[in-house]
Amino acid sequence: MTSYLSKNLLLAITCTLVISGSFYLGIYFYFIYAQHNKIISIVTLKEFSPKLIQSSQKDLKVRAGTGTITIKSSELKEWLEPFTREYTGKQDLRISYAKISEHLLSLAPGLNIEPVNAKLTFRNNRAEEFTPSIRGRRLDINRSTASLISTLVGNTVSASLAFDMIEPEITLDKINDLGIETLLGSGESDYGKSSSARIHNIKIGMSKFNGIILKPGEEFSFNTLLGEIDEKSGYQAELVIKNGQLVKEFGGGLCQVATTMFRGAIYSGLEIRERKPHSFPVQYYNPQGLDATIYPGIVDLKFINNTVNHILIQTKLISSKLSVEIYGQNSGRKVSIDGPVQYDQQPSGAMKAYFIRKVTLADGTVKEERFNSVYKAPPPSPLERNPLE
Repeated sequence: MTSYLSKNLLLAITCTLVISGSFYLGIYFYFIYAQHNKIISIVTLKEFSPKLIQSSQKDLKVRAGTGTITIKSSELKEWLEPFTREYTGKQDLRISYAKISEHLLSLAPGLNIEPVNAKLTFRNNRAEEFTPSIRGRRLDINRSTASLISTLVGNTVSASLAFDMIEPEITLDKINDLGIETLLGSGESDYGKSSSARIHNIKIGMSKFNGIILKPGEEFSFNTLLGEIDEKSGYQAELVIKNGQLVKEFGGGLCQVATTMFRGAIYSGLEIRERKPHSFPVQYYNPQGLDATIYPGIVDLKFINNTVNHILIQTKLISSKLSVEIYGQNSGRKVSIDGPVQYDQQPSGAMKAYFIRKVTLADGTVKEERFNSVYKAPPPSPLERNPLE
């Protein structure tokens, strides 16, 4: 018999009978070969009944995806059933395939996860939902049953259920008819050391621009989308010096939102239509030269979606950092920034700054623009300043 068994060969001759929905374990014999073709052990039929009984004496831990479920010993014992072997007439135990399957079917609703389609819905040019797709899963009853049977036969302490992964019908790449498929650019700024009221206003302001959709050629107007700046809109007031007096103004900190938006538009290569720097250097907008001030009815931040598809604006607050991300179609356009460079700096604090943006299109066309900023010296108190800084 050993003439056709080579070194280190594990030969299992298994007779499996499936009758009336039940799983019959009918292993006649198997040989375990080690080095030199030496037989280590022989396990016969009569040894499986005590092994199954032993396996069912303890609870079974079963891995189900990222979680774990416990099958009680009492349930495991229900899976064993006596039967009489036809070819020997002896009493033995078998594992019921049907009972395990029935148990797994009862667990399936709590283990299955339906796939989630990607969503990008918007109304009046505002995205109301931008959710990536999520793969689903469905319990594979047959493979999971086989895994549990193998575990009981092997008298091991744990098992794993098998799942089929389900792809969602709609993924982000399938809804990119709008051309929104990649990050074009982003801008950041830091509002650290801000007052609680200023932080509160920044959070409200950022929320106004999250999910904005711009069509190709459409203009972005910060003031238009911002809306009213008052107590009814949820803004808090801060004391500022204006016309030589301390007065309360709502919305302090919104210029930081405008500055971050300007930086996002710059790094995305969008066409800037209107931008004005602050009248003097403000610590929150370092490095100086990359800021933008706004004041409704007087000063606005405007840019154009000069891409061939829609763009999506998303805003984030992470720790003390503001972030504006602009998504659109990857057209091969590349953006590089030289600067900002500060120069003509005076002891009074007055200074000038500039940066140069170079946009290279896919066809090799290059467009360079210089953005200049002139900052006056911070005036002594009493100070008239933009209350939205």
